[in-house]
This record gives sequence, structure tokens and C-alpha cells, in this order.
Amino acid sequence: MRTPRQSREQIMDWFFDGLGTMIIGLIVGAAGGSAVTWRVMTRRQSQTQRAGRNSKLMQAGGDIKDARQ
Repeated sequence: MRTPRQSREQIMDWFFDGLGTMIIGLIVGAAGGSAVTWRVMTRRQSQTQRAGRNSKLMQAGGDIKDARQ
């Protein structure tokens, strides 16, 4: 039969073992999430401009919408 003191020590050991694993998981997850966010936010869209004589300038990039709007 276990005494209350032994079970409390076991619970504390279990809690702190899990706490270390959780902290490591948070650090790895934060680093991975930051890397993905940085990659998405730093993407640049290349754009070109074309116009001839006596014409209106139109710029085309990723999403081309109706120029009359």
C-alpha cells in the first residue's frame, strides 16, 4: 500500500517530466511557425509595366482585375 507522501512525489515527478517535454515542444513549434510565417510574408510578386505612345499605363501582377474599375 502506498502512502500519500509517495504518491505526491510520483505526481510531482510526472508533472515536471511532462513540463519539460511541453516546453521543448513549444520552442520547436514556435520556431517552425515563425519560419513558415516569415517565408509566406517575404514572398514578392514581380510586376511588369507596358505602355505605348498615347496610351494609358496598365500594371499587371498576380491578380489581374478589370482595368475599368
